[in-house]
Amino acid sequence: MLYGGGLFVGVPIAFSFVMTRTSPLSPLGEPPHGYEEVWLTSEGLRLRSWLSVGRIDKPPVVIAHGLGDSLESYLEHARPLRERGHTVLLVDLRGHGGSEGAHCTLGGRERADVAAAMAELRERGLAPNGIVLEGHSMGAVAVLLAASAATDVRGVIVEAPYDTYRNSIAHHAKLIYGLPSWVPLIPLAIAAAEWRAGFDADDIDTVAAASKIHAPLFAIVDGQDPRMPEAVVRRIYDAHPGPKRFWIAPGVEHVGAIMLSDYGPRVRAFLEDNGL
Repeated sequence: MLYGGGLFVGVPIAFSFVMTRTSPLSPLGEPPHGYEEVWLTSEGLRLRSWLSVGRIDKPPVVIAHGLGDSLESYLEHARPLRERGHTVLLVDLRGHGGSEGAHCTLGGRERADVAAAMAELRERGLAPNGIVLEGHSMGAVAVLLAASAATDVRGVIVEAPYDTYRNSIAHHAKLIYGLPSWVPLIPLAIAAAEWRAGFDADDIDTVAAASKIHAPLFAIVDGQDPRMPEAVVRRIYDAHPGPKRFWIAPGVEHVGAIMLSDYGPRVRAFLEDNGL
């Protein structure tokens, strides 16, 4: 009973801490030239963001980072957008960077953080022509989920999203710990994470979300990424009913497409070809 309790209670709870861990940043840096610091509110949490205001005729872009990262890492992603005249809002998702939050849900409840960023742009009068959403890894999941519930999304750019929460946890359990998907520790750990962080794992399904998005989609696969390989991202791409394009960024690891010289031109081409 002791060993069984440790195995089927203690181990899943321990894994749930790994699955919901946050990544706060201290000390916080100052926004660079051209940006101002803006504080958002999402489900009662204060979120740090950096805003660069561009032309009013261009749809603004919300950029969401990946797990364990912060908005500082995405200034280079914002550069080609700012050069085109877009307003850019970089957001620290809950529990990351300078934002409040005790738990991470890998994009599930973070969709509310993306929605809060969109609301801020609307309230400031910066989104009369709709909004473009861009996300990477966990941020890509949050962006897809938020886009499926919004009516003014004009375009979606995602790099390395996963398909469903349950599939991703099982995949990473195999990839990192060598655990096969049938091991009961995996659903028990998910249940513990749901209880601790207050979310529904079955509600985190980007394939279902993509099927509800009619704005143009640009889906990016990192060519050397074992975490979100082509087959996973393609499920999301295939479910999307609107205009779309698919790019396998050659030779780069997880969220590494920005390292390639044609990242910026491909993003700009996607926006131009779709009237954005």
